[in-house]
Amino acid sequence: MDTTVLLAALPARTEENLCLLFEAGAQSETNFLVFKARHENRLHSLYIHPQLTEFQNYGPWLLEVDDKEQLKRYLDKLPGCIAVITSVRYPSSLAVQLSRGCTIVPPKGPTALVRFYVNHVIEVLAGCAKEGWHAYLFNGITQWWLPGETQWQRLSITPSEVKGPTDHIIRLDNVTWQQIVDKPEVALVLNEWQKMPTSKAFPPCAQRLMVIKALKKSEAVGLLTPVDKKVYALCYLNGGRSMLESDSLRAALPNVVSGVRSLADVLMHFTA
Repeated sequence: MDTTVLLAALPARTEENLCLLFEAGAQSETNFLVFKARHENRLHSLYIHPQLTEFQNYGPWLLEVDDKEQLKRYLDKLPGCIAVITSVRYPSSLAVQLSRGCTIVPPKGPTALVRFYVNHVIEVLAGCAKEGWHAYLFNGITQWWLPGETQWQRLSITPSEVKGPTDHIIRLDNVTWQQIVDKPEVALVLNEWQKMPTSKAFPPCAQRLMVIKALKKSEAVGLLTPVDKKVYALCYLNGGRSMLESDSLRAALPNVVSGVRSLADVLMHFTA
């Protein structure tokens, strides 16, 4: 991924701290433990709540970075990089601050563990300037960069509007919650596809959008059952677009839509 714009925009001033946010689960636990041992004094987990500490080896970590050159080396080699952040706060304090975003209270139901830093979620949270928790979550952060499809992109953080906020717990109304939560079928297909080699060629932010697109394609051809939509989406994502759009498969779709045959059965016996 191109880092040219990112590196050019980062400040040279020493009073701002440079940090890299990454997910430990993007690498094997063995590899992460080796990395952790080598960078012990530079690492700060965001899973500091007592109920989350057992998952630290899979969750988000903040890594202190000395300069742009060191950052580029990490971005080139470290799996699971999800944000580059500059802040006037010490990295250890920033990690505590960001840890608040890991748990969000939805309009209904118990507190949810959320990957708040992924693109489609943090972009929504960054715009909630009228909420008191907004100041707690983004205080002192001067730049936040997200991985895009081809290059890193800067997050636009709306200035907080609440003066003297008192509650740091992130509570969302139904409208905002619906903006960040995926439909169960999106999460299901994404989880399955990320286990397959073809997904590795695309950055995480693009993977989610590609899954949503593939599911919309399945709906456009009339598929209704969750299983058929999942099979269609995974086939599409794994390079089967030409097969799915062929005349012979289109001719078989009415039987799939009516429930006479499953899409998996049609694909298994497909001949161009």
